[in-house]
Amino acid sequence: MTVWTRWVAFWDRRECADSLAMIRICLALVVLWDFGTVARLGLVRALWAPIDAGGIGPSTHAAPISVVYEWIGASATSAWVLFGICCLCALCLGVGLLTRVSAFGLCLGWAQLAQLSPDADRGIDTLLRNALLVLGCSSAGATASLDARLRHGRWFRDIRVPAWPRYLLVLQLVLLYFWAGMVKQSPPWTSIGGYSALYITLSQPHYATFGFSPRDVAAVYPLLQLATFMTVWFERLAPSVPLLLWLRATADRGGRVRGLINRLRLLEVWVMLGVVFHLGLAASVELGMFPWGCLALYPALCAPETLRRWLKSAQGKLTPARTDSECGVSGDFS
Repeated sequence: MTVWTRWVAFWDRRECADSLAMIRICLALVVLWDFGTVARLGLVRALWAPIDAGGIGPSTHAAPISVVYEWIGASATSAWVLFGICCLCALCLGVGLLTRVSAFGLCLGWAQLAQLSPDADRGIDTLLRNALLVLGCSSAGATASLDARLRHGRWFRDIRVPAWPRYLLVLQLVLLYFWAGMVKQSPPWTSIGGYSALYITLSQPHYATFGFSPRDVAAVYPLLQLATFMTVWFERLAPSVPLLLWLRATADRGGRVRGLINRLRLLEVWVMLGVVFHLGLAASVELGMFPWGCLALYPALCAPETLRRWLKSAQGKLTPARTDSECGVSGDFS
């Protein structure tokens, strides 16, 4: 095969829709939880209403004005309408109703909220909006969705869909972690500062989830140093993930190096470090939905047939048994 033929074949691969469906559901749940928190704290008007209506958004005559404000006017009611549309789209995305329309609708509505209040837009918001664009172009609603139920009479379908959206989500995670690791150059993240970054963070009451006393934080200082060191190198080693996925997918080709890496389960080690890293952040630091938003994309690291085996093991058979010829793929990135 020529290089071009291999390239086309790579992006034309098909696989089960299970991983994309799980990402769709997890992402929608995270967004709904975050928006629900905003509503519970009474921040909708404060964040997205115009200044003359009690918010920090642009006034009626200020620029830039969002498209929604241009259509229905700048007011607190408009902010609630836009917020409600985003919540409705997130709900529809989660249950898989008009999945592609819901994904694009949520992405566009969320972007409008970001335009109304740029200072309230976080990095995780941008990350998840990028993921929504990918999901909108994918077949994430092909299974475990109302779309599947209404069109085919089944919630879960044995169907093969394009794999490239999952590959792009993996690439997004790789870029996120790698550049996050590369920008950690200040002394507290290095041996120069004694790997004290997490110690400093947990010593700040406006960052820490719990009111740790200086004595308590100092007592676990060596563990925090180790966690800081591992955080930096976990992120900087993210570019190895596509290689690890490819080696796992091509295990049948043999080879000492491939066999050794697969036996050491380095892919699983990296993923588990990521899970522990984000759960630790969620438990100890006030970062909002950041850890949960990143974890919502983790199903992209799992081959769909592997994910299905885990689900069957945990919950029993959800659908009639699948064969490799029905939904299995030879693997990730092979």
